[in-house]
This record gives sequence, structure tokens and C-alpha cells, in this order.
Amino acid sequence: MTNTTQPAPRLILLPEVTRITTNKKTKVYELIKLGELRPVKLGRKTAFLESEVFEWVNQRLASRRA
Repeated sequence: MTNTTQPAPRLILLPEVTRITTNKKTKVYELIKLGELRPVKLGRKTAFLESEVFEWVNQRLASRRA
């Protein structure tokens, strides 16, 4: 039997999101409210899929080039 499970997606916490996006915490919360970033609640902590955060940054970069 072949195990075809994929590795779990990497979750990052708010301080790393602010570092990657160069946005302050309040701006990240605003992006959540606008639906641009989607958090994952882990008890009292708020985490984000690292891939989605980088995708958000890459979309900003792509729109700048257009």
C-alpha cells in the first residue's frame, strides 16, 4: 500500500505575517476584514497559511508591473 499523504501546509503567526507583508498588525486585521487574508484560528492564536500570504504579496507585485 502506497502512502500518498502530503505534508501539512506551513502555518505562520501574525508576527511573521507582518514581517513578510511589511504591514502593521492593524493593517493585517483590516485585510482580514476585507477578505484578502484568511486566518486559521488555533485556540486563541491566529495563524495563516504561509502560501496564501506569499500569494497575496505576489499579487501586489504583479499588479504593480501591469
